This record gives sequence, structure tokens and C-alpha cells, in this order.
Amino acid sequence: MNVLFVTPAYPPFPGGGERYVRSLALALVEQGHRVTAVTSHAQTEPDFWQGTPGKQTVNERLDGVSVVRCPLRPFPGGRNGLLVWRKGMVLLSMLPGDHTKILTKTARFIPPFSQLEKTLTGLPDQFDLVHAFNLSWEHAATAGWQFARHNQMPFVVTPFIHLGTGNDRVVRNSTMDHQLHLMQNADRVLVLTAVEEKGLAELGIPQPKLDVIGGGLDPLPALPDVDKLLERLGVQRPFVICVGRASYEKGTLHAAQAVLALRQQGSPISLVQVGQISPEFNRFLSRLDDESRQAIRPLGILNESDKHGLISEASILLLPSRTDSFGIVLLEAWAHGKPVIGARAGGIPGVVDDEQNGLLVNFGDVAGLSAAIEKLLTNPQLNQQMGQHGRQKVTATYAWDKVAARVVENYRAILTVPQ
Repeated sequence: MNVLFVTPAYPPFPGGGERYVRSLALALVEQGHRVTAVTSHAQTEPDFWQGTPGKQTVNERLDGVSVVRCPLRPFPGGRNGLLVWRKGMVLLSMLPGDHTKILTKTARFIPPFSQLEKTLTGLPDQFDLVHAFNLSWEHAATAGWQFARHNQMPFVVTPFIHLGTGNDRVVRNSTMDHQLHLMQNADRVLVLTAVEEKGLAELGIPQPKLDVIGGGLDPLPALPDVDKLLERLGVQRPFVICVGRASYEKGTLHAAQAVLALRQQGSPISLVQVGQISPEFNRFLSRLDDESRQAIRPLGILNESDKHGLISEASILLLPSRTDSFGIVLLEAWAHGKPVIGARAGGIPGVVDDEQNGLLVNFGDVAGLSAAIEKLLTNPQLNQQMGQHGRQKVTATYAWDKVAARVVENYRAILTVPQ
């Protein structure tokens, strides 16, 4: 098959969703299919509102995948302007009636691609279907849906939907009228966990269109000399680690507060954070005294080898997030035999088996998170046991060839149905 992926960003953008898209594309190519990924030039999240000045549409081939990168325009007012625009969209969707048409138009700024539709129209290949990703930044998905319908091709979407903790703003950000309309009219909605499947069915997505495809673990890189790595990065054992964007929604502020609470009780534990730093996390750090700030080590974006080196030396991986539809970093921690602590939110409960390979706590429950960390730190046998159970689950369940096979099965099913 010849498949067109449409996604707001693609590696080297460091997000878990972007890594998921690339890994799935590579697995499909490995199985003999052709994949073209149309995406943006974004390399970090601020590019979504700062734009990519001077960039033109470029075509490149990465590990057998054809990648077409489009420029982004700056969003008027920058990040604050984008947040106001998004809030307006959410409020409009909450009003009585169906606002799909106007919301689809306003979604052309989420993010503000400058040549996406033109690029899709100008692609030289004939594709069998379109597969779009990520309804939190839905311009790519809506453009992909319109392109598919115009060319009478099947349309598949993997929404990476953030179901949060219930009817909160995280859920509303991904379930506005136009987003639900897109999923309701897709030929397949391929989700990552049974939690996501159940949530979308409750929101009115037809059950026959839904299928759980799961996720996979990329091959682990060669690890560096970990003692030299820790010295170079200024990290001391023992430490727990968060991997991902340092923000409120990801629970990184709660993780830092939990660690600081344990230190006040005499624990020597510190927190290492790997990933992009949000403005609110910087503000949180600026309010800490010097001693507390030394216990929180935000390292920014690291290469895969250094990241895995840190995970392999951490006592626990923390993912107390309400905006993860899966959490590939959970698999990475388990591959190193490390237990995990996640939030009882989003897709995380569909991946972590509470009290077996990790612990689950309510999102935002700093005291509960602190108690969970202490439980694993003070019981080395339990810590090791949960890490080993996680490693066994990764080996048995999470392989990209299996994910790709489930995806291809869905592709073939809809290609046999007249459009």
C-alpha cells in the first residue's frame, strides 16, 4: 500500500506522539509499504506559535519514509494569542448547536501552516488512504480529511486524544464539535489504549470504527558511561526522573512538589527532568530557595543515549500527567527494569497495571504522589519486582511489528469497502 501520513510535527521534534508516528511509519516501511509523511518544520513546541521564518517546503527521505515539511506562520500575539484563540474555540463549541463549520475554519491556525493544503494537492503520488494524527493540533488532521474526501480515499485518524480526568479543559480541547465530527466521519479511528476507546465510544464515536492498536518500544540505544554522564550533567544518586515537557498538565510541577516534600522529611531524593521546559515550570523554579532548586534538575532536551542512561540509573520514572494518551516513556523505563508511577488519567491506566508494574495516583495529588515515591524508595524488593514485571510486559506486548500488523489489518478492511 501507499499511505499518506499527515501530522503536525515529526522528529526531530521531541514529543512522544511524533516519535510514535515515525516508529509506525518505519514499521510499515519494514513490512513493504510506502509511507509519505506531510508535516511542519517545527522542531520544538514554541515553533507552533513563533513560526518557522525563512523555511520553505522541503522534501527529504528519512530511513525509507518520504517526509515533506511545510513552513509555519507566526501566530499573532505569540503563545498568549494562541491560548486566547483556543479558549475562544472551546467556548464556542460549548454553546448550543453544531459549530463544526466555523471551528474547522478557525482550526487552520492550530498550528498555522502556511502551505499545507497546497502541498497536499501538489503531491505527485496516488495514495491508497490518508492517516492523520493528533487532534490537539488539528490543522493537519482537518486538511488530511478534506484531501481524502476530495480524492475519494479512505481516511483514518489516530487522535492521541487527551481524556484527562473527566470533563475538564484537557478533554474539551480535543472533543470540540469539529474534532468529534472528524472522528465520526472517519473510516477508522485507531486508538492507543482501551481507555481511549471507551472514552470515545461514550462521546459518540461509532464502536465499529474504533480499534485499539497500542504502541511499541523502539530499539534501545547504546548507553554511555553512566558515572561520567551523571558527573557531566551534575546529577547525584538517588533520583527519580520525569521525561517529557515540564509543565502543569504533564504533572511535572506536582512531581517537583512531591520530591521537595520528601526532602523535608529527610529523604536525599532529587528530581531529574528531561524535555522541553514550559514557562510555568520556569516560574515555579524561580520561586524556590537555593537549596530546593538544587534538588530539581531540569536538563532540557537530551539525545537518546543520554536520556536512556539517566532512566537506567533512576530509582523510579514518574509520569503524573493528564495529557498522555499512551506514554511511550513508560515502556522505556520498563525496558530498563524500572518501576513507574503514573497519573490515573488519560491513557496511562490503560498501560500501567496498578500495584503490578507500577503505581497510579490521582492527577494533582501531591501527597499521594509523595507517598507512592516513598513506598518504592523504601522497599527495594517491591521496586525491583515491579520493574521486572514491567520488563516482562514490554517483551510480551509492545512491539512495533505487531502494531503495524494491526494497523494494516484496519487499512485492508476499509479498502475492501466501496467508498
